[in-house]
Amino acid sequence: MQAVDDLQSGATGHLRLCANPSAFGGFLPSVLAEYARRYPHVVIDMEDALSEDGIRAVLKGTAELAVIGDNVPHEGLETIVCNVDQLVLLVPAGHALDNRQNACLADVLDHDLVTLARSASLTRKVMAAADAVKRTPRIRVQVRSFDSMCRMVSFGLGLAILPRAAAALYAQALGLVQVGLEGIEMERVLLLAMRSRPELSAPAAALVEMIESTAAFSGARHSPRPAG
Repeated sequence: MQAVDDLQSGATGHLRLCANPSAFGGFLPSVLAEYARRYPHVVIDMEDALSEDGIRAVLKGTAELAVIGDNVPHEGLETIVCNVDQLVLLVPAGHALDNRQNACLADVLDHDLVTLARSASLTRKVMAAADAVKRTPRIRVQVRSFDSMCRMVSFGLGLAILPRAAAALYAQALGLVQVGLEGIEMERVLLLAMRSRPELSAPAAALVEMIESTAAFSGARHSPRPAG
């Protein structure tokens, strides 16, 4: 694409992106650091937003791209897979579950949980898994970031289910233990959503191309925008 080549030659631009907590706590910072290295003249305007809010921003045109959970309705948008991670349980050291290689979801649901807002795609995933085994999660604290989730866990206010990449950032620093999970779909899939790929600006198209070219996601799934 000529416009993307122009960016590499020093042309300016503006990248407008929303991303959910799983993206900020996982793959996205390193991707954006590489993007900034390749396109130093592009201004990155990025907002930390739950998946639903990111979808609304793209549909309204206040953002061109949004990183969202794959379990949030996104009709009318085109998507590509931009990250796949595994969910883990984070518990305080010394907790009854900290010496297990894997914890059964039923056992986890016997304890208080710290989660993101109920509308967050990750919380939806946990709620759906609990509903499948006819249980109601004991959500004690709801926060807006993985950092806050992990701090609450470190003070004994509950356990947290979150992607492995995010859990690894906090486990050692806060004295927490990562435990595998059974009884819940482990894959946490994130999508990069847009209204129409042919209509993307050069900065947005460059980010899409960069993510697609990442070896780990060659052959990733696509969800074309429905007609009408």
